[in-house]
Amino acid sequence: MDQEGRLCVGIRGAGQVANQHAAAILANPRLRLAAISSRSRSSSEKLGRDWASAGKAEEPIRVYDRYEELLDDQTVDIVSECMPNYLHAGEAILAFNAGKHLILEKPAGISREELQALRDAAGRSGRKSVVSFVLRWHPLVANLKNLLDASAIGDVYYAEMDYWHGIKPSFSSYDWIRRKEYAGGAMITGGCHATDLARYLHGEIDEVSAYATRVREDFDYPTTIVAALRFADGSVGKISVSLDGLNFPYQFNIDLLGTKGALRDNRIYSKRLFPAQKDFVVLPCDTPNSGSVEHHPFKQEIDNLVECIDKGAPVLSDVADACESMEVALAITESAASGKPVKVHGS
Repeated sequence: MDQEGRLCVGIRGAGQVANQHAAAILANPRLRLAAISSRSRSSSEKLGRDWASAGKAEEPIRVYDRYEELLDDQTVDIVSECMPNYLHAGEAILAFNAGKHLILEKPAGISREELQALRDAAGRSGRKSVVSFVLRWHPLVANLKNLLDASAIGDVYYAEMDYWHGIKPSFSSYDWIRRKEYAGGAMITGGCHATDLARYLHGEIDEVSAYATRVREDFDYPTTIVAALRFADGSVGKISVSLDGLNFPYQFNIDLLGTKGALRDNRIYSKRLFPAQKDFVVLPCDTPNSGSVEHHPFKQEIDNLVECIDKGAPVLSDVADACESMEVALAITESAASGKPVKVHGS
């Protein structure tokens, strides 16, 4: 904490996502961007200079060559973890062990062992956390959640989520995201947004049965996966992910069918709300059809964490909850590889 009583944040990483985290941090008057650590000192220094020269950040922003140095900085209250997927869980655990609150980019981990170790560390630390399943803070998702909570379409018996994002060679993370050992796979690196939203909007998933195909040769893992779902309440659904869509725009599709109506992205059919309705009504809000991190609601996510630290407000997606969404993504990945149904939490 600084002399003005603001919570100090240290960012781990200096890439595109870290830059967006920095913007969200600097927009919150309760926070100060205090330190940056990445694998490239020049990138860390540039990130600090860019925000300082724009008049947004206060100098000096400390730059650390080693992550351990950032963790040893006793003025840093919160760590924002923005490194590649395979480093997320391990570095998050180190942050918890150092007594820091945590902003964690998704995925929370890329193996069941990582997820369990992360849960354990979060529980031991008693620190607050938020995980960047950013669609939970999206205006459309907030509207859908309110409608579902009000039983606008009755009892949901089918839920479908699709994450279609063509990863081009120009993508900033292209070099590592196409390798399974670093990314974890299509459902883990991107499709986890769909598994998370299925849980958030409808409920826990008990069992999955998945199939995969591979269209492109520049990735060393299957890049399109589709999974049938059985929810804990007996309802069914579908999740798909495709990183192959190089010739059409990013799409995130949401379909929910209920006993009294249906929701399709930003459209609703509900005789309960609109008795004279003859067709779907369009909700006047944006849809999440952009894969650009510039459009993600990082500000709302990080503001949520600050409210949690200051006032005990609930966080929409903390480490414990995010790990459950990742368990679904891992089960789908396992099912696609084995060709057999997989229980999310074992037999």
